[in-house]
Amino acid sequence: MPKIMIEQVKVALSRNKLKKIVALILSMALWVYVMGSQNPVIEDSYHVKVRIRNAPSEYKAFYEEQDAKVKLSAPRSYFIDYNESDIHAYIDISDYGEGEYDLPIEASYPKGFELNEISPKTVHVKIEPIIESVMELQLIVNGSSKPNTVIKTIDSLKDVTVVGPKNMVETVRKVVGYVVIVGEGNDFEMDVPLSALDENGREVPMVRVIPNTIKAFIDIEEGAKKTVPIVANITAPNGKEISKITLRPENVEIEGLKEIVDSISSVKTLAITPPADKTLYKSNLTLEVPEHIKTSVSEVNVTVELKNIQNQSQS
Repeated sequence: MPKIMIEQVKVALSRNKLKKIVALILSMALWVYVMGSQNPVIEDSYHVKVRIRNAPSEYKAFYEEQDAKVKLSAPRSYFIDYNESDIHAYIDISDYGEGEYDLPIEASYPKGFELNEISPKTVHVKIEPIIESVMELQLIVNGSSKPNTVIKTIDSLKDVTVVGPKNMVETVRKVVGYVVIVGEGNDFEMDVPLSALDENGREVPMVRVIPNTIKAFIDIEEGAKKTVPIVANITAPNGKEISKITLRPENVEIEGLKEIVDSISSVKTLAITPPADKTLYKSNLTLEVPEHIKTSVSEVNVTVELKNIQNQSQS
């Protein structure tokens, strides 16, 4: 019985071969049409941030951050499975050294998509080398120690290194650390964070200070205060003599290490010689302050009255 059935199938298949082939082709075309109409190729756009790729460690790239419009096409079903996080725009700087360039924007996207367009096509990039510079550390004291004590010394690292892009490192004018003292009366040690500052006292971005924190040892000793007179260190010009000097203020309060304060009997102004064509000279003069001494004022207002030297000899 099975043999008879097999023969019947063979006979049926051998009849109308051409019609069967045409029917098969039509059914395949219909399948392609239906699938195409149900899952057509469509186009969509994504706005994604342009990033840097393959930047060598010895360089830093600067560019105006912006979005790129990436236009992709794919069958509709692909857009259901993927989202914007799978699509990236970038510039590759692996083959570039120091300089300025207009580099092409490239895109990466999932398999099955086709890139139709990307805009803008280029980004202006400035590539700078990473450099380092050794700078002297400045420690700035904020606050004060316990009454009747003063800070004698602050021991710490003297020099540090700043590292960063060339144009940023070149704007660093000083590296500072702030030593905060709140009524301490004995020696102590503290960690001091460091900052690289520009000429306006602002922290410079993208610059690292190495080390970024140092240990400072603050030596606090007995202090003293007292008030001493100010001495005007003024020399009369040729042909003139000083008839009167007026100082405002006349005295200054000094504060510092006891042994230094005890040794000071007066504080002088910086030395000057008034112009010879003046009979009345007024100015603000800076005080010459000994090291480790603080004063209540840093300068004094001085008025100098001058007169011609009288020839006393008689013929």
